[in-house]
Amino acid sequence: MRNNIRVFLSLAVAVSLAGCAGKNDGEILARIDEKYTITVGDLNNRISKLPARYQEAIKKNRKKFLEEVIVDTLLYNEALKQKLDDEEEVRQVVEEARKKILIARLLQSDVEGEIEIGETEIDDYYAANKEKFAMPEVFRASHILVRTEAEAGDIRRKLSEGVNFEELAREHSIDPSGKIGGDIGFFTKGQLVPEIEEACFDMSPGDISGVVKTKFGYHVVKLTERRDPRIKELAEVRDTIRQTLTRLKKRMLFQAYVAKLKEKSTIYVNDKLLNKISDQEKPAEKTQG
Repeated sequence: MRNNIRVFLSLAVAVSLAGCAGKNDGEILARIDEKYTITVGDLNNRISKLPARYQEAIKKNRKKFLEEVIVDTLLYNEALKQKLDDEEEVRQVVEEARKKILIARLLQSDVEGEIEIGETEIDDYYAANKEKFAMPEVFRASHILVRTEAEAGDIRRKLSEGVNFEELAREHSIDPSGKIGGDIGFFTKGQLVPEIEEACFDMSPGDISGVVKTKFGYHVVKLTERRDPRIKELAEVRDTIRQTLTRLKKRMLFQAYVAKLKEKSTIYVNDKLLNKISDQEKPAEKTQG
């Protein structure tokens, strides 16, 4: 039954967006049972309601999307023929969905519509919260992992003689990174095993470590890049700050909006009864025997 309700709701919304005969002007793309028509305008309107990341793909295959609209309409009409909309449980779910849609529209208009983030606000937030945009020291390294200390020592000797690190990694490393020349990628303190991190901390880009023992085996590590700690520039975080300020302002305006509604209303809560019900729902304490 609940599956039917979910289908009913999704199809009801779908058909409301698809439209029926006479609702919109435009050329007719499809007609169903001589009662319902889907125009170019109807289809474009429905596409516009989808997330932006889906719209381009759908516009390239309108025929398939039109077929989905037709199927939705057929299913919705069948649900009406079976009078599923007369069932009390369905009515309740539809009403709850209607309530949430109206609330969302109200907040969009009266709360989100009031949000404005100025460039000065972004500048001020950045100046007051620079520590939030601190980047730690970043390393990039490559390694060659082998099973024995003797193997690692031999590799270290070859490297000192000028043999290419990446070639030795591809030939000898038992770590999956060996296939790409041993590259570990970028990391910060605490992301790798301590022994390798400690070796990297004492090196400069281009340096190659001695033999490093870890629980995985024996490594020879090459530091390829080292970036000092820094504060991200305002240009790098402007969009992030805008999103943060929007979220904060939305919460503040929402709270103020609700408080205003409460001031204009008379609200009574039976705390005694609420506590009684809550106590009844608590699991009974086990008695010790």
